[in-house]
Amino acid sequence: MKKDEATEPDYILIVGQGRSGTNWLLDLLDLSPKTHCRNEPDELVTSPLAQLPSPTVRQSQDDSFRQQWDQAIASASLRMGERDRIGTRPKFHLYEPMRRLGGATVLSKRRLRQLLSLVMPSLRQPDWPVPWWFANPYMLRQASVVLKLNQVPAWAEWVLLNRPSALVIHIVRHPGGFLNSWQNRYLASQDSATVKSANEERLRQVAESDARWARLFPEVGAMSIEESELWYWRYATEIIHSAGQGRPNYVPVLYENLVTDPLKITKHLYEKCNLPWTAAIEREVSKSASHSNSVATAWYEKLLPEQIEIVKRVLAGSLMSQCWDEASW
Repeated sequence: MKKDEATEPDYILIVGQGRSGTNWLLDLLDLSPKTHCRNEPDELVTSPLAQLPSPTVRQSQDDSFRQQWDQAIASASLRMGERDRIGTRPKFHLYEPMRRLGGATVLSKRRLRQLLSLVMPSLRQPDWPVPWWFANPYMLRQASVVLKLNQVPAWAEWVLLNRPSALVIHIVRHPGGFLNSWQNRYLASQDSATVKSANEERLRQVAESDARWARLFPEVGAMSIEESELWYWRYATEIIHSAGQGRPNYVPVLYENLVTDPLKITKHLYEKCNLPWTAAIEREVSKSASHSNSVATAWYEKLLPEQIEIVKRVLAGSLMSQCWDEASW
């Protein structure tokens, strides 16, 4: 999957926890006509990425996983799916007349796609090969592939350690801000008991596979739902950051910094991805910067006192605690 230019990554992963800015980063990189952006292809049951071993528990270094991973990435790079932003931006690899004349709309709308599947059966799946009539196959292979994958610490760690020509962009949000957004934008629409049970099972899997984390975790069954979510936040964030520190293929991004200066952060990302920076892209980035700078501390006014204490307790002793100045909360 090596590109023509040695400085261009084989592929780009955007990783992090949900409610931490991963969607925003994907939208920013999607502004480039050179990128082929995929949104959580691992969540689509027919994707080869969905068939890989757990993204939570650390992966073995054997040839079996190496081959599985490389094949899954190669497949995902030439496909699109129902979670993607299909044809929302002009791309060098897309046929522009077809994009403008409704090809993107047909592929984006499930009902229209199902009608087209009568002659193209592959479109019945939640992800499918990019149609020949929608994109130039040669140009698609030259595109910079961007895959946004949430909550995949084990995969991200493995890539950082084993695939130096792949770029891992890791966005991290303060756990207080993350918790506030998570409970309002995710938990509010879910069954709390189901989420708590899933959280506990996830932490038990981590504890069974890693003695260090088993010692760090409080009693899993005694945790509140907020505490169980935050302990996974700490585990996932530290695993990726520890593997990436000092490596040229690791790009850490603080969500609060992206909010404060999106132009500076995005321009840096484009440089790391070897993507051209243009005046048009700069204007689009400026338009997207509608977030208030107060987002860095707004959670402190919105969380309950007992939730703030949980945030402080989980963050205490974490190598991520140095990223934020507690005096500014």
